[in-house]
Amino acid sequence: MRKKEDKNQTKINKIEITNDTISGRGGLISFIHYMENTKLYSLINRYLGNIKLSKKGLTLNQFAKQIIIYFIDGTDMSISGFDRKKEDKSYACVLENTQDEMASSHQIKRFFDKFSIIYNITFRKILSALFIWRLLVEKPERIILQIDTMVLDNDDANKREGCEPTYKKKKGFQPLHITWKSYIIDALFRSGSKHSNHGNDVIESVERIVKLIRKHYKDVPIILNMDSGFMADENFTYFEEKLRIHYVCTGKLYDDIKNYAKDVDPKLYLDYEKGKILWKFIEFGNKLKKWTKMRRCIYTTMSTDETGQLAFEFMRPDNIIYTNLGQDEYLDKRLLESGGGSYLSAEGIIELSHQRGKDELIHRSLKELATKEQLPFKKMHMNRAYYYFMVLSYFLFESYKRDVLKDVVSVTSYPNTIRRRFIDFAIKITDHSGYHIMKVTQAIFDNLKIDKIWELCGRPPKIKLL
Repeated sequence: MRKKEDKNQTKINKIEITNDTISGRGGLISFIHYMENTKLYSLINRYLGNIKLSKKGLTLNQFAKQIIIYFIDGTDMSISGFDRKKEDKSYACVLENTQDEMASSHQIKRFFDKFSIIYNITFRKILSALFIWRLLVEKPERIILQIDTMVLDNDDANKREGCEPTYKKKKGFQPLHITWKSYIIDALFRSGSKHSNHGNDVIESVERIVKLIRKHYKDVPIILNMDSGFMADENFTYFEEKLRIHYVCTGKLYDDIKNYAKDVDPKLYLDYEKGKILWKFIEFGNKLKKWTKMRRCIYTTMSTDETGQLAFEFMRPDNIIYTNLGQDEYLDKRLLESGGGSYLSAEGIIELSHQRGKDELIHRSLKELATKEQLPFKKMHMNRAYYYFMVLSYFLFESYKRDVLKDVVSVTSYPNTIRRRFIDFAIKITDHSGYHIMKVTQAIFDNLKIDKIWELCGRPPKIKLL
């Protein structure tokens, strides 16, 4: 006799439309509250408030909110996506807007077109204020800065102003970044052909940040970490004599340096071990032909790779590091007093130099937030404004992780991880007794600690206006 099949009581047999306000981007509401409570809008209005907007159109705050959320959300990164969001009543509710307050793609384009009279320095002042905000929150005893360029590959995009060949042999843009921890604290938007050490960009940018730290935070020891693209006697001398900061720079390996290192007795090399990788190093002084002074050098060569296997001599990556750590009595004493004495040793300097690889992950994280490298407009000033709003959004994203999510997720998490866990969850918005209420399932409430997140978003550290 044939067994009677069990009826599946959970099987879906029909599809209907609901008038309930439901969204799959529930985490955006918490981020919006965090952004508002930091007093970010006051900062934006201070520096961008002179932009002329239509009295009948959206306010600067609305444009700023929707553009920043556009980056944080990351689900529809085309400019035309603003039109689709405008038609979605649920998405408007998540942004705490009416549908009339949602920007269209044409409004967004006109908004970015108004930045023809707003230059790099205005946006950099916003980043400076955010940097000081984080310094006052995190209170470091010493500051390690990184300086590097980031290539935005626009090779397959239509013609763009400023889109020029880069050192990666791709057409694009090449902004100069100064970073601290995972924050981009200064950014200079530039065309693709502007190399690392172009003009006075490096000296002027570093000087801005150093003066900012000493004026608005305190006179703490500062170490600048950089690669060979910034290796120049003019830079080193300025850092040593004018700015009075330490620096670590990976140098260029010239033949005479290689030959000198090969002639040194192997017994004089010391070991530096990191995990399974063993490096051999030797320390000496070096002065290139056009340099004004002798500088401390550390020559390193890899002995074993990450698997612990011996590396063939012809495959060993060799490096040379230039630094003034341990060469300036006054600066070294202050670094010792701050608890950074380990950085004065050769091993500490090698460790600093190797950290540059980790810090380059900031650029990877920023590009993941933007979801693509191509900038959307043909005009340089529009792409510049778009880029700076992207950097601003990334700064807030990093701050949000530390101020709100630090107890539930690693602060090193990438944007897509945060989006999957803390942005992309379902909510229902209801009205009851004059309140707008966000409802989530019990599992989401417990797993994400929604009540704790909501509480922290209501009282974040406030941004200080400079």
